[in-house]
Amino acid sequence: MKKRYLFLLTLVLPFYLLGQSVGVGHWQAHLAYSNAVSVAQGNSKVYCATKSGVFVYNKSDNSIETLSKVNGLSDVEAVKVNVNKYNNKTLIAYVNSNIDIIDNTTIVNLADIKRKAITGNKSINNIYFIGQFAYLSCGFGIVVLDMDKYEIKDTYYIGNNGNPLNVRDVISDSTYLYAATDAGIYRALLNNPNLSNYTSWLKMPGLPKGIYNSIASLNGKIIVNFSKNLMDGSKGKDTLFVYNNIKWSYFSGGGNVVNSLHTSNQKLAITYDSAVALYDSNLVKTNQYAVYFNDLVRGKQTVIDNSNTIWIADALFGLVSIKNGNNFEFRYPNGPHSANVNSMCLENGNLWVAPGGGSGTFFNDGIYTYNSDDWVRIYGGYAPIVNFDSILNIMNVIVDNNTNKRYAVYGDGLIEFEDRVPVKIYNTNNSTLKKYNLNNSGTISLFGLAIDQSKNLWITNSGVPACLSKKASDGTWASYDFSSVVGQSPDLTQLLIDKSNQKWMILYRSGLMVYNETTGSPNNTNTKVLTIATGQGALPSLNVFCMAEDKDGQIWVGTDKGIGVFYSPSTLFLGQNYDAQQILLEQDGNIQPLLQTESVQSIAVDDANRKWIATKNSGVFLMSPDGTKEVYHFTESNSPLFSNDVKSIVINHKTGEIYFGTSKGILSFRGTATESFEDYTDVYAFPNPVKPTYDGPIAIKGLTNNSTVKITDISGALVYETKSEGGQAIWYGKNTSGAKVSTGVYMVFCTSEDGSKKIATKILFIN
Repeated sequence: MKKRYLFLLTLVLPFYLLGQSVGVGHWQAHLAYSNAVSVAQGNSKVYCATKSGVFVYNKSDNSIETLSKVNGLSDVEAVKVNVNKYNNKTLIAYVNSNIDIIDNTTIVNLADIKRKAITGNKSINNIYFIGQFAYLSCGFGIVVLDMDKYEIKDTYYIGNNGNPLNVRDVISDSTYLYAATDAGIYRALLNNPNLSNYTSWLKMPGLPKGIYNSIASLNGKIIVNFSKNLMDGSKGKDTLFVYNNIKWSYFSGGGNVVNSLHTSNQKLAITYDSAVALYDSNLVKTNQYAVYFNDLVRGKQTVIDNSNTIWIADALFGLVSIKNGNNFEFRYPNGPHSANVNSMCLENGNLWVAPGGGSGTFFNDGIYTYNSDDWVRIYGGYAPIVNFDSILNIMNVIVDNNTNKRYAVYGDGLIEFEDRVPVKIYNTNNSTLKKYNLNNSGTISLFGLAIDQSKNLWITNSGVPACLSKKASDGTWASYDFSSVVGQSPDLTQLLIDKSNQKWMILYRSGLMVYNETTGSPNNTNTKVLTIATGQGALPSLNVFCMAEDKDGQIWVGTDKGIGVFYSPSTLFLGQNYDAQQILLEQDGNIQPLLQTESVQSIAVDDANRKWIATKNSGVFLMSPDGTKEVYHFTESNSPLFSNDVKSIVINHKTGEIYFGTSKGILSFRGTATESFEDYTDVYAFPNPVKPTYDGPIAIKGLTNNSTVKITDISGALVYETKSEGGQAIWYGKNTSGAKVSTGVYMVFCTSEDGSKKIATKILFIN
């Protein structure tokens, strides 16, 4: 059992963070909150779980608080949330069977079910409370959790002969405990001291065989849903039954897919896939809602509070409230549209996210952007230029700083944006882009995007001989035929243009191709295919996923067997040895290549020339400029990182904030390296003054790269010395012995790397 403390993200930031994205060394979550899956209400708060995060609506002041791993939760992807009226504690269950319990500002994590080796399905389907106990409907049975002692009290395996059985929901009346399962409705006497014995549970007769996914108790009656949909995938064939303590009878409320039955305030709420129906204590329908906000209801769960306000967890509108029968509102925190991330681009503080898709997965998420705490989704409409409703799988995006235009590729062409508005689509009719040769699917297979020093846009076009196209800065198009080098239908992914204007292209599962455009059309003298063979690239693997050029002009290549570095890429066509080298590290007396067992999916270079490396299974590494020293290793277990599967990394060089696109959503971390300057520019320290309660980093900004920074007391005695990383140096307010400095004014003397530039500033320290 782990205890954490909840820090609400809506609290006013301290003065030293104002004007900054987040503090140095701090994290920020960027989660999708509109796709709600569960809702619960207790006292003056309503909790809403979404596919990505959890948020809380305060009815007393209409404020919204967001909850995530960044401010105390132990996990992501909540599936159920419920509030125990007995002790006002909130229980959150996650898709991986992890559990958090919130008690005021304390979060207690219970990972017993998540960790335990259990045969079959471990999912937590529902939460029901009796006093201090939470009854968890699990894929193998029922788990009873003591919310006062924060421990599992018992487990009930109620299947035949005590075998696991998928329990979908649990409720009780004054006599029995009922379980809706994949094999029917079971019940046991509530006061039976031996409920862990399967013989205590009897299957109720009189119902069709099959899956029952929800159950509710109201005014002495039991209502259940027979889910034909879950049995065979049929839509619109669920059936509701009611039990009157004598027999089961058909309940006319059925007929659609039922997601949830819930009773509160002496009312029954039935949440269908496309409607919410309300019944009074006599099971007489009082209202039904099929449309709101000019769209269909997409409810997942419904509760009713003591003031008769209806609260709906909606898959599109987040948390929906209905007051007085016709006063509709929806609310959710600002964030990206979904957790889907394939690639990201960040320039001038603007983050653009391509959600991706492919391999049989189709996303019509559009594209989303972020700037100054504001997420905007670009989708739908924009006719006659483009109808975003019909656009699937936007795979890549790039920002052109020269023209303030953005470009994104999808399965039918290239979209051009001005600011956030699509203005043109390029396809086979108005460009050199061609449809894929082999599959006759009618699609244009594009991915790689890069802009060269002459402001030309380059695009990789798979499955055609002319697999590289250029949209020149004057708007004209040209294509480049590589069939003499790689055949008629090469598959290409990422594209990089280095400082020598060479085009580096990833050949899917076949290594790299490098083209030197300055010497004419592609041929065997100006184009090289780099493989694993010595003398031909010496890549660690043919499965290349990413590339990055560092501050020294070296090309770092990420593969499924670690990293290779081309230290002299300009020699590729000079007849010299240009093979990639692997960085060798010593660990426990053994020498092994850097990240040899990892699939490297993205590499980003910060302003201190350090490498941020995203992996498929092991999170994020920050390595020293030469790759020989590990600075950070963030995983989902030792940091707020949502997933160890990190697909994309981009850096805001002005602030030092690093954005991680994971398989479960986006979050950012503010690093220590920022954009450096040619000369000292507006050098200052923050926070300043440093107050007694502050114990974090103090940043000295506006520096040239690798400046020497000396901090002295007012008498000139040296207190601390460091080097800037890019344009920023960090001091933690301690002297060389590690002791916190005393109250006083401290001088900061900065000297450029070559000694030609100097500047000084002051920091007031109140201790």
